[in-house]
Amino acid sequence: MRRDVAGCGVAVPRCREGRIQRTVPPLPHAADAILSDVLDMAGEAIIVLDDRARLSAFSRASEKLFGWSAAEVVGQPFAMLIAGEEGMNRQRLDQLGSGSHGLVGRHKAGHSFALTLDLAARENPAGRHFIAALRTWPARPVDPERLARLEYENTHLARLAVVEAMGPALAHELSQPLTAVALYLQAAEAMLGPQDAAGAMVGKARREAERAGRIIRALRRFVENRLPESVPVVLDPLVDEAIDLALLGRNPRPAIARDRAESELTVMADPVLVQQIIVNVVRNAMDAVEGLAEARLWIATRRVDGRVHLSIRDSGPGFPAAVMAELFAPLQTSKPGGLGLGLALSRSIAEQLGGSISVDPGGGGQGATVSVVLPLARQTSPEAVQRSA
Repeated sequence: MRRDVAGCGVAVPRCREGRIQRTVPPLPHAADAILSDVLDMAGEAIIVLDDRARLSAFSRASEKLFGWSAAEVVGQPFAMLIAGEEGMNRQRLDQLGSGSHGLVGRHKAGHSFALTLDLAARENPAGRHFIAALRTWPARPVDPERLARLEYENTHLARLAVVEAMGPALAHELSQPLTAVALYLQAAEAMLGPQDAAGAMVGKARREAERAGRIIRALRRFVENRLPESVPVVLDPLVDEAIDLALLGRNPRPAIARDRAESELTVMADPVLVQQIIVNVVRNAMDAVEGLAEARLWIATRRVDGRVHLSIRDSGPGFPAAVMAELFAPLQTSKPGGLGLGLALSRSIAEQLGGSISVDPGGGGQGATVSVVLPLARQTSPEAVQRSA
């Protein structure tokens, strides 16, 4: 027999003796329902992971972001949603720790996209679990005029850097034959005489040869004196602008996971030179993944032992051993139409600024990683710090 209690419409069973039999509501299941409603109402994609990095909750926004339904992914490893992170297990989550991290998401349809992961670890009676909010990397507003100016400045700087790297050698190699040409022409001019028409033409050729020698010497003096003094500059804005410059004209564009430093990192450098390094390295990484089904880049800035580390990793095939042997040698390139000057100039600039560039060649299914190390600026007034090139 059942009866309605207190007019509430809640039917509860009555024992044979006539006493009401109280039932305890399934609180855990009610809490799960409330959690599910909260997740579905959230604007951001929110997921919950268990202590084995498996998905235990998947919000409605997460379904839209990744293309999977909750029924398809709950119980599956988190790694299925993250490109290039097949080892995304409990140890990897602990290594990442709480905070924001740049990753590359993998959609159900197969394409990749830049992703920001906000991670928090929690302990409960059932064990350790992780709560993560995920969002796509927001597109920053781009000023076309500024990008055009930066592109011009970087192109101009690249040309000057080429002259700087090759100028002394070219001046030495060209000055000798030009001097010899001028002497031969002077002798021919004397043999022909000033009244001879051919002699007049030879005289003109001699003067042009002498002028060419003067131009080379002037260029060499210009290059040797052009580098300005280093100034304190915040690195991350330079990196962001360099990425925008490197993406100009790229179609399709690779997915870029951008992991910024937790606090502003200020380096002592020429901002235009530093940006030229980053543009060169990022463009090389984009060339390495061009045409790949999953074209991805990971770009991160960190402070390590009093210096600033910028790493650019790609999902390409890596550098073969034969290429690594002369990777930084001028005029050595594996790209059709390339000059082989980008990395050589970048290393030269980094060393002039008191830094360095190193390369992990990758291979075996792993892409290459280029690491740029620059000196950290000493404490200075905020007014003296530059935030862009």
